[in-house]
Amino acid sequence: MAAVVLRRLLQGLLTLWVVMTLSFGLMRIAPGGPFDREKPLPPAVMANLGRTFGLAANVPSPVSGTLLRFAGKVRGHVRAGELLAVLRAKNGSEVKVLADRDLTLVQNVGEAGRALRVGEPLCVRETSLWEQYVASLKSYARLDLGVTYASEGSTSVLHNLMQSFPISLELGLYALIVALILGVSAGLLAGLKRNTWIDYVSMTTALGAVSLSSIVLGPLLVLVFGVWLRWLPWGGWEPFSFRWAHMQVKILPVVTLALVYAAWFARLARAGVLEVIHQDFIRTARAKGLSEFAVVTRHALRGALLPVVSFLGPALAGIVTGSVVVERIFSVPGIGEYFVTAAVNRDYPMVMGTVILYSTLLIVANVGVDIAYAALDPRIRREAA
Repeated sequence: MAAVVLRRLLQGLLTLWVVMTLSFGLMRIAPGGPFDREKPLPPAVMANLGRTFGLAANVPSPVSGTLLRFAGKVRGHVRAGELLAVLRAKNGSEVKVLADRDLTLVQNVGEAGRALRVGEPLCVRETSLWEQYVASLKSYARLDLGVTYASEGSTSVLHNLMQSFPISLELGLYALIVALILGVSAGLLAGLKRNTWIDYVSMTTALGAVSLSSIVLGPLLVLVFGVWLRWLPWGGWEPFSFRWAHMQVKILPVVTLALVYAAWFARLARAGVLEVIHQDFIRTARAKGLSEFAVVTRHALRGALLPVVSFLGPALAGIVTGSVVVERIFSVPGIGEYFVTAAVNRDYPMVMGTVILYSTLLIVANVGVDIAYAALDPRIRREAA
């Protein structure tokens, strides 16, 4: 069993690396940039922003001397070996500075006649995607997610995540609990009452819920229960407050997020009951004279829940990613607000921090589902042994 868990954790780390790499690449190749404005920023400002956030780096002066002229064009491309600048060394000789690699220049920080020392910045160049990628991986290995572009470097990504994640976690936990209670109860009842009106009503309702998405269901619930009937409010989420006035606000977003997955749980639980209820060990339990309640709870329930447990991983993934949409619809101050805003504004560190957090949670959840599945199914334990 320990070997299975270890193997799944190693697979999870590989999956996390792949997700990080793909997210990094997709953000960088998307049109637009984090500092694009209707009115372009001055090169000096772009250079300082780039150096602050790791998107640009200094090109140092190779010798001490006086800058005679700068040959590179600001925001221009200089190929490796081309002339970048001309310096007059202290001994009076002229020194030609050649580019050691292909460069895209952001700003010339030197001025003609200015005295320079070895290592002082001669110009600022854009860093390559590979340099940014390696620097990001090193930063993530130190558990440093960087600072947000929106705060101009004053607020860390970790601070925003710690501030908003508990709210998203609260919403997700409520939705998962509601989905499990409604879905499993309806599925078990439909399976035990097969081909009755209870079965037909439950499965018809589940089919309708599966056909909807939170984007459609959320505004529809607001329209019916918030606008027309005026039964429930739909804004003003108070984190971890259990006062009735605050709990009322949480009903619509939780139901919106939970209803689709409750329908899936119901269908899977019904299928699990129908598969188990005709097994030989169920007939044996009934032949011993056990009550129907004892047969279901002691013998049938564990096998019937196996499909539900196997779906917990994908369901948690859907609830986590779906919460981004629901948070926007119902103005819940969770991670979704930061994620959507960061994606629109190309706030690379904030987007990457959110992706890493969600990916880690889903990997850990999937490992937990595998462990729970093995605990319920002795065949998995035997194969692992």
